Amino acid sequence: MSAGVITAGARSAPQPRSIPLRPAEGWLTLLATVVMVMVLGGSLQDAAWTPDTSNPDVNFLPWVGLFGVAWGLLGAKVGWGRWRTHILGAIIAGLVLPLIVGGIVLGPAAHVGWDPRGLAERLVATLGVAQRVWTDLVILGRPFTTQWAHYHLVFGTIVWGAGMLAGYTVFGHRRPLDAVVVVGLVILANMALTRHDQLTLIVLFSAAALLLLIRTHVFEEELTWARRKIGDPGTVGQLYIRGGAAFVTAAIVGSVALTATASSAPLQGVWQDLPRHLQGLQQLLQQIGPPGGDPRGLGLVGFGDNATTGGLWQPSNAVAFRAQLQPQEDKQVKWRAGTYAVYTGFGWNWKTAPGQDLQALDVTTATDDIAARDPQPQPVGEPGSDVGRRDFRAQITPDAYRERTVLAPNELLTVDRTSQAISVGGGGYFTAVQSDDSMNVYNIVAKVPVLQDVQGGITEARLRQAGTSYPPELRGIYTALPKDAMGPESTKLLNAIKATVHAPPDVDPSNPYDLARAMESYLSSPANFTYDSDVRDEMRASCGGTISSTECFAIIKKGYCEFYATAMTVMLRQSGIPARVAYGFLPGKRGSDNLEVVSAASAHWWVEVYFPNSGWVEFDPTGQVGQPQPIPSGSVGPPTARPSVLSATFPNERDTPPPQGGGIGRTNGIGGLGPFIAITVILVIGVLALAYAAIRRTPTKPMHPDKAWGSLARLAARLGIGPRPSQTVYEYAGVLGDEVPAVRVELTTLARAKVEVAYGNRDLAPDRLRRIAEAYHRLRLALLGLIVRRGIRRRRR
Repeated sequence: MSAGVITAGARSAPQPRSIPLRPAEGWLTLLATVVMVMVLGGSLQDAAWTPDTSNPDVNFLPWVGLFGVAWGLLGAKVGWGRWRTHILGAIIAGLVLPLIVGGIVLGPAAHVGWDPRGLAERLVATLGVAQRVWTDLVILGRPFTTQWAHYHLVFGTIVWGAGMLAGYTVFGHRRPLDAVVVVGLVILANMALTRHDQLTLIVLFSAAALLLLIRTHVFEEELTWARRKIGDPGTVGQLYIRGGAAFVTAAIVGSVALTATASSAPLQGVWQDLPRHLQGLQQLLQQIGPPGGDPRGLGLVGFGDNATTGGLWQPSNAVAFRAQLQPQEDKQVKWRAGTYAVYTGFGWNWKTAPGQDLQALDVTTATDDIAARDPQPQPVGEPGSDVGRRDFRAQITPDAYRERTVLAPNELLTVDRTSQAISVGGGGYFTAVQSDDSMNVYNIVAKVPVLQDVQGGITEARLRQAGTSYPPELRGIYTALPKDAMGPESTKLLNAIKATVHAPPDVDPSNPYDLARAMESYLSSPANFTYDSDVRDEMRASCGGTISSTECFAIIKKGYCEFYATAMTVMLRQSGIPARVAYGFLPGKRGSDNLEVVSAASAHWWVEVYFPNSGWVEFDPTGQVGQPQPIPSGSVGPPTARPSVLSATFPNERDTPPPQGGGIGRTNGIGGLGPFIAITVILVIGVLALAYAAIRRTPTKPMHPDKAWGSLARLAARLGIGPRPSQTVYEYAGVLGDEVPAVRVELTTLARAKVEVAYGNRDLAPDRLRRIAEAYHRLRLALLGLIVRRGIRRRRR
């Protein structure tokens, strides 16, 4: 063996690996990656999700992202594997982030340093926050936590992880698209949840992402040109950079101009069925989400089986539904979707929550089938509903309101859809009615009170004489309260209201009606309480999340309909009067054709009080927004079965198509399978795009020539051009080159390596094996394309 051969085949002694100061991918690649991740940190910081924005220590997120990128870059250049880099980075983050958060908890006034004693104090503060969060959410079962500092820990972890992933994928795997997608999705999610204008941040991110993709592509092209020696790599790179910069500038300017002028929403209708599926997500976010910021609503128009009073009332401005009324109908009504029976101290539920301690019997929920067009003797759970009620008919066309809950004023009697009535207690007291049928258009018959001094009508005199002979079960359910529902301030408020009760002569001043009316008047007076749709700051400052929403309302003396209705209901229950919260919509705008258009902004809560022999009567204590119904003074008089009713003018057949034109047949044009088909198409396109990106992705792991050559030969054999026993490696490479001439260079690279290994017993360097993997990848794509083209030609024949 000659000396030259010995030298070529010998392995050199391993040398210590040095890390060059300048990354091979270029400074622009590093700058673009850092900018993307720091924009992510700035986006979360700008949203101000935590209430301590005045503390300068909270501005750490962009710097955490910077150090995350640096760690990912270090792991890639040192030669660590993906898992080693990420695991070590996670350990470092787990040590550093709690110390940063501990300093935020203690505040700048504490002057806690980074000496051993200061580090211990920071760690103890963070552990204390974690313990209190666990106590609030798990042990006490509260719907939210009184803490906020743990969100800094969560956001810091997100930004650190995104930075580390971006640094390693760009400089280790050389797959910048992965970094752009991950970081971009987090930024878009944050932008979707906050109302803060972050257009500048998304423009900056987009510019950095495009430059990163272009610069990485230029780097790969420069390597390819240098290996093949087909030109000056530097000149080619400059051309790409100049063209790419011009493209990025044009794309950004065009996007900003389009954003400022565009007003159409072509896909808006596709998602109209989606919000009702996000009700559970909204409740989860309300429980675990941070308390600050200016969150953007999820577009939900509807109500769930529970509600937590969070301090922000943010209804949508879309049209909720349209109601076509009978021509002679002139009564203004609230459109009730359901009622809540159980007060949790922080909100309301349909039924008793697991483990909840009530002062009265437990409330269970049952569902009863309601046959289509099958009138019931009286509505479910409405004792005495036939007294002082008349029929009210309407045809409902839902728009943004996409729940399966049936809307009806006061007391629903029938609906022309197969439905289930959800009720509480053995007496079946009304909670809601839901249907699984198509709800594009449906007809309802409801019972509404006759508020007139006529035989059987509801008057103040009759309500004052109703007495307190409540059914025992009804009293137990609708006077039940948790242990801490009332506090010192709400008790003081109740006593102040009772002092204002003035009953007529010869009437018991303690009668439930006059107390309820006094509560309604006192709470709705601007001199006593102020309507405000956002009281989160006041709740954090004065309530701390540890007292009930009723007590909190009595302290801050401001809020929205949820606060007003809750306070009145709880104080009535405390006084032994059965009451419940009703939720739905205020009356809408009614046109000359008696088509009532109800906005989602009219979503509302009010109070229903039970009176023997008269049923549930509506009260509305909500200040300037509520619309309390006037009740005539009248006389007592004997109650009758029911007043006369308006005649029906709507079809009874459930499948009768609505007439064209006018309000009664107006629909949104989106329903049935349309949204699901659109979503399926979008998902398929996304999956195909990811699959294409995975196929096109250039491998970074080295590949042995024998393995590459064997796999290539097997794939070519499926086309009938497999190697023959008499062919040499170079001869077979020539045959394949005739079939796929676009990859002759790759065939030559692979054939030469195969010969060197098989006949020269050479050990190839890692860089050479990586080039073989790249060549095999391009050859495989070329052969797959040849298979597709041949299949198309056969079909045409």
